Formats: sequence, structure tokens, C-alpha cells
Amino acid sequence: MKKAQILSLAVLVTSVLLAAPGITGAADVGGEWSYEAYDTWKKGPCPTGKGGSGNLEMTQDGDKVTLVFLSGRGCRPASMCTFEGTLSGQELVVSNSAQVDEEGGVAKNEIVLTLSGENSASGTSESSYTHPGGMQCRWGSKLTLTR
Repeated sequence: MKKAQILSLAVLVTSVLLAAPGITGAADVGGEWSYEAYDTWKKGPCPTGKGGSGNLEMTQDGDKVTLVFLSGRGCRPASMCTFEGTLSGQELVVSNSAQVDEEGGVAKNEIVLTLSGENSASGTSESSYTHPGGMQCRWGSKLTLTR
């Protein structure tokens, strides 16, 4: 193959890669989204999480994302409505944790979403509670987001 052909092929491959979705950098998830939680489940003695719907807002700084539930979800303490994490390609992973009772119990939450376009995403939400006395439970749901 001649140098000119190799150079032309390299330019073509680079152009295709730069035009491919998800390769040119992180998606823009900033803004307000509607969400729906469904197909709830639980393991352990905690009450089953509720499905439901509401609004959330995401802010983005590069690959760092903050997700805040605005409505449709109760958060005690209030900090449990705020999640921090990263966006890598089309996958968003955010989480939080806090002591949630006077006995020292700790709750942890994680949301994993896959973007399926500029205005939609789906994934899962999973939560856990661990009491210092050893009791543990987990619960979760599937999620869909639109904007």
C-alpha cells in the first residue's frame, strides 16, 4: 500500500471514529428529568420500597455528575436525595450513604443508568440498610428517565 493510500485510510478511520455516538466524549445529562420507579423488590426485614414517579435534576462537570431528587421521593436525612458519581460513555453511576438513625444505622444507595439517547435513560436503583447490631436488608427497583 502506498503512503498516500495509508494516509487516506487513516483519515477515513479517524473521521468515522469521531462521528460515532458515544466516542466523542461524555453525553450531556445536565437539566431536569422525569423518572419512574417500578418492579420493586426487597431482601430482609425492611419494608418494600415503593415505586413512583417525580422529577430530578442533574448537573454535570465533565464526567462528574450530581443527581438530586426534586419530587416523588422521601429522603431522611435530606442529604439522601443527593447522589454523586460519574458518567463514562453512556453509563451513569451515582451513589450516596449516610447514618440515618440514632442507633447508628447506615443506608447506602446506588443508581446505575444507561443513556439510550439525549432524552432517555434506564437502569436500576439499589439501596441497603445496615444496623450496628448486624441486621441488614436491601431493596431496589428499575428506573426510567425522560426529559
